[in-house]
Amino acid sequence: MKKLLLFCVLATLAFGSTSSFAQDEQTFVTEASAANNFGVGGRAVGMSEAVIVSVKDGTAIVYNPAALTKIKRPEFYLAMSHEKFRNESTGPGGGGSFAENDVTKTRFSSMNLTVPVPTYRGALVVAFGVNRTKSFDRTFTYEIDDFDLYSSGFEEETGGIREYAAAGAIELSAKISAGATLIYYHGGEDYFWNYNESTVSSAFEYVDNIEDSYSGVGARLGMLVEMSPSVSAAITIDAPTKYRIEQNYILRTIENGSEESTVGYYEYDLSHPFIFNAGLAFRSRTFLIEGNLGYADWSQMEYDGDVFFDEDNIALQNSYKEAVNVRIGAEAILPQYGLVLRAGFKHDPLPMSDFFPSNQVEKDRNSFSLGLSYLIDRIAMLDIGFARASYEITDENLSLSQKYTSAKLMASIAYRI
Repeated sequence: MKKLLLFCVLATLAFGSTSSFAQDEQTFVTEASAANNFGVGGRAVGMSEAVIVSVKDGTAIVYNPAALTKIKRPEFYLAMSHEKFRNESTGPGGGGSFAENDVTKTRFSSMNLTVPVPTYRGALVVAFGVNRTKSFDRTFTYEIDDFDLYSSGFEEETGGIREYAAAGAIELSAKISAGATLIYYHGGEDYFWNYNESTVSSAFEYVDNIEDSYSGVGARLGMLVEMSPSVSAAITIDAPTKYRIEQNYILRTIENGSEESTVGYYEYDLSHPFIFNAGLAFRSRTFLIEGNLGYADWSQMEYDGDVFFDEDNIALQNSYKEAVNVRIGAEAILPQYGLVLRAGFKHDPLPMSDFFPSNQVEKDRNSFSLGLSYLIDRIAMLDIGFARASYEITDENLSLSQKYTSAKLMASIAYRI
């Protein structure tokens, strides 16, 4: 993914007039950290992350710190994730051009400790943890064989951002809780891009390696209100975050056996906007349904650094737009078996604008999920969640249709003393 407009200019110069892939200087700018949220915990994944009201374990440090007041005993929480990301690219009308590729990753994703503090009245809870909340894992490939011109491209990106956090929550009254999470964001991204082009008389190859390191400080505020014995509501606000990004890159151009390389290093800042979430949940003795809405205006992202100019941020803002995501989740409790069954749906639109023909969203990102919980000896809860998401993008410059799918399995266990 192209982080810097400067990189787009360098790529254009490298391709020159010999490459059909060369783009104009005003190129779509992709920011991996924008809206690429990764579900935290088996219960949340099984509910399509519609949990800011009903979250009842250590993942409240991520979804709604106010909900920590629901935890009445010390809890240790651990989670692991497995994800397979798949790309299929098809040329004009499917005309003999088809390519596909997968990237699969298994990782520890969460470790949280939640401790209630003894009080005379109400509840006071503190929590500490590390959670992988953004994923950069992605792949893209294509191949075009057009009579005397052959071209192909392969792109792979791995990494993500973790939240190292401390949180606290307090009951303001019998029906209202408030909480806050202080966060240190840290992570990295490894990016690889390889482009090949050949004709009867020439051969051209372009190789790009970028390593990014992200760090930043942020805060999340949450409130939870019990409106009645069966209805609750919640709201969370993530404060704007400024990431410090350190970037190392190597650009290699190989043309007819002659190779040139460019090595560089940049440090710059990237500002993220406010993120708002609100939710409403209805519960009975054996059933719960929750709906959440999330909002962020990603066009407010902004670069800051010595290598940036006004036109860089104009290109970034033209590449993104505001986005509203909708999450719905439900669970049914089977107390005689110690089981909880879950399902969910999430409409999580790509925040990319339609300003650039190289990135036209044909089918927006939607996902469906299933999950279950099993109570082990009354002290440990095992949660398993599965979610499948898909979307489609068309590159009008290349007349290329790109279909992306991801399948994610999350397993977590919460042990309470």
